[in-house]
Amino acid sequence: MAKISDSIHAIAQTQEERILLAQIARKAETTAEKGYLTCTRFLDMHEHAMASRLLRELGGKAQFWGGYDHAERQILFFLPDWMETLPQEGEDCPMTVIRCLRHKGDNLTHRDYLGSLMGLGLRRDGIGDILVGDHGADILVLKEIAPYLLTQYTKAGRKSLQVEEISLDQLMVPEEKVRMLRDTVASMRLDAITASLFRLSRAKAADAIRCGKVFVNQQECLRPDKEVQEKDRITLRGTGRGEVDEILGESKKGRIVVSLKRFG
Repeated sequence: MAKISDSIHAIAQTQEERILLAQIARKAETTAEKGYLTCTRFLDMHEHAMASRLLRELGGKAQFWGGYDHAERQILFFLPDWMETLPQEGEDCPMTVIRCLRHKGDNLTHRDYLGSLMGLGLRRDGIGDILVGDHGADILVLKEIAPYLLTQYTKAGRKSLQVEEISLDQLMVPEEKVRMLRDTVASMRLDAITASLFRLSRAKAADAIRCGKVFVNQQECLRPDKEVQEKDRITLRGTGRGEVDEILGESKKGRIVVSLKRFG
């Protein structure tokens, strides 16, 4: 455990992060010693990245899952040797979905739903992704808070909601709105692509990367010079997400012509 403790202190920057990583290490140890499934609460992308680094030391069978492909907020599961697949239903699955139906004509955003949930005094790590659609929103939550939401979550802002619990296989993942961009870059470095995707200067993009705000395929990357590839997904925390759609060739001036997707 001394080695794990050293790793935690090397990875974590704050006391809160050290506590989180220590809890993750204990869950891995429990699964290894007692042979049953353990899991965390929902982790954001930064916490996911820290946990991924710690997993290199912890070993064992570990998987991240947030209820659907490409979920941003995910739970880390430690599987015992006898368990082959991650439980996606039943008692061993710690998450469920609260469907919020709004009145026709009411316009509610992700911020409206999240703000109203926080107004109920809930912890953010009890809530996964909030998927806003034409019907309202499907919200991934820990099962332990679902009964409370079913009786207390009646409004988002000043708009009334009708809430019900649904199974994960009924989850409605909205089709992402995509804006296609075409640009030329000096290289396929992460700072260059991030600058192009989010309309930043290259210096500001590099600063964001060094500050841990940029993720490639949901993994934190602190290197502005990282080479990115076609189909890599890039997230700038607090701003949005995009993808390298295609490398189209070289311009007359020797720059790389790229096709990019900006989501949302």
